[in-house]
Amino acid sequence: MAKRTKLNPYRVAVQVAILLSLVYLLVRPYFDRTYTADFEAYCPFGGLQAFSSFLANNSLACSMTTTQIFMGLALLVGVIFMAKLFCSYICPIGTFTEWLGRKGRKLKMNIDIKGLPDRLLRVFKYALLFVTFYFSVTSSELFCKTFDPYYAIFSGFSNDVVVSYAVLALLFTIPGSFFIRQFWCKYACPLGAASNIFAYSFVFIGITGVYVLLTVVFNLPIGWIWLLAALSIAGMLLETFKVRTFGLSVFRINRNADTCTSCTLCDKACPMSLKVSSLSKVADVDCHLCGDCVAACPEKNTLKLTSLGFNSKGNETEPAKRSLLWLPAAAIVVLTIGGLAFAEKIHIPTISMKWGNEAQMADAGVYEQSGLTSIKCFGSSMSFANHMKEMNGVLGVETFVGDRTVRVYYDKAVNTAEDIKSAIFTPVKRLYASPPAELRNIAVCEAAIDRFFDPNDAELLSTRFSQNKGILGMQTLFGEPVHTIIYYDPKLITLEKISQLIEEKKVVWTIDGEEFAANTAFEVASIAAVANMPMSEYLTRMYEPVSMTFNSFETFTPDKLEVIEYPFADASDPALTDMPWYLLSHVSNNRGVVGFETIATDEGFIIQLTIVKGKVSSEELTKLLNADNLNVHLSDGTTQVLENPYSF
Repeated sequence: MAKRTKLNPYRVAVQVAILLSLVYLLVRPYFDRTYTADFEAYCPFGGLQAFSSFLANNSLACSMTTTQIFMGLALLVGVIFMAKLFCSYICPIGTFTEWLGRKGRKLKMNIDIKGLPDRLLRVFKYALLFVTFYFSVTSSELFCKTFDPYYAIFSGFSNDVVVSYAVLALLFTIPGSFFIRQFWCKYACPLGAASNIFAYSFVFIGITGVYVLLTVVFNLPIGWIWLLAALSIAGMLLETFKVRTFGLSVFRINRNADTCTSCTLCDKACPMSLKVSSLSKVADVDCHLCGDCVAACPEKNTLKLTSLGFNSKGNETEPAKRSLLWLPAAAIVVLTIGGLAFAEKIHIPTISMKWGNEAQMADAGVYEQSGLTSIKCFGSSMSFANHMKEMNGVLGVETFVGDRTVRVYYDKAVNTAEDIKSAIFTPVKRLYASPPAELRNIAVCEAAIDRFFDPNDAELLSTRFSQNKGILGMQTLFGEPVHTIIYYDPKLITLEKISQLIEEKKVVWTIDGEEFAANTAFEVASIAAVANMPMSEYLTRMYEPVSMTFNSFETFTPDKLEVIEYPFADASDPALTDMPWYLLSHVSNNRGVVGFETIATDEGFIIQLTIVKGKVSSEELTKLLNADNLNVHLSDGTTQVLENPYSF
């Protein structure tokens, strides 16, 4: 039996820790329904795209935050000064495909592509890198989500995923890597292409420096796309022509030819299929410093990880001790912790839009509010900015999706901070149940609720209210804290129970058989009953009136018309709030009917139908209203048949 190849234990430990963390993200929602796993929370590739979008557009792509950005910058620093440590130690796709390839080799079904085909295939990932960054920066949406096999699998093929793209990528990843060593990493991964560009650090720094010099110092109008193209082409040419990496890296694998026995165990251990046994120093762009070749070498002091400034005698040519195998693993941990630490201290806005002039901005007031759960991504941030731009005196907006914060700049001569907060606030009106037929007066209470501002907060409270009998409806009003008017049936629920419902810490709901949950932290600052409200006033306040004339109503004199009334209690059913409009469209099919209106009374809703005398009888009207189906005319000119939910 062949002896098992030794692996770098420090690297394996990091890889296993990453995979276990992903398992935790997958499993936790089953035990904590309020938890939503974010599988792109620390994505460095998304961070690099977001940072590029920020530099080009002054906005971040999608839902990216400073966490992903600093993970991307940590990756860049790691590659320039050390090696492609992310690819080697952290990337779950790299770990999976590497382990899958080992199974293929064990079954003698895994091969290496050599020569010209290998070089030509490497071009593809640079083309994909260019396309990915181009569409991400121009749209402020992460294009990589459309095809990324990791995101497709862990998001359950979310709406961002283009199925055909993702399936093709998965074919490259799974069958491709089983049959061809590291197929995804070598030939398809755009992050691998970006890392290779960074590995040629002198070229990367040189091209970027020239671009900055031309655009910033000499103010030449050269678009960012030219920088992207230059870097992509340079990386592609350097890699396909197999130029050795040259840059600032302080780590290398060195081989002592005098003690090497040419057993080739190092070649077999190398995940990237490098011929380590024939090299004096491993400087290939495919080397990501995994250390497996060093761990596999049976000869003492033959293969060693060397590093400038970390060797035993302070001499760059003196090989370091084998114990330095832990250094790359330690470096990636330090870089990750450092990136997270910087992300906590530095916050880059998702959007930063300022339309006030320089003088206005210098004296602008600033209003900041956190915890707005409606600020989720670039799109929702732009919607918020467009809403605020309509307000006189607002000079600019910044949003931060990481902690759901908005910052609004305003003219202090026009607005106050309270005005801005009032403009941010979105009132909500929700219905939960029809008032009982015997109820003539609706009980009303007013609650001032702390930690309750965002429309999403109102939706969570609405979900909770809808699950308890007795609460009929709710509407929110701006205040400090927010005021909530609650309408209820005192026979079914008490004021104390309503207060308890508001302060419950968890809300659970089901959609299409799938259960969801969320935590809330609402606190009742005050709650008090106010005067009961007549049924007619409640219906008028909470329901949209349905009223229209048609069929040439204006051509008839009053003496030619007649009004017929029908009780319409079902008009207050919250599940059927749109249906009265469909009923109106249905009755308009009879040319004898020229008007339709719902009227709120203390006994409930009634319908008033205006008819042309002699053109339609009451029996025909009743039959029309009680038809099994409603024939509805839609605004686009088409018709639709709907089941009639009403009985008259």
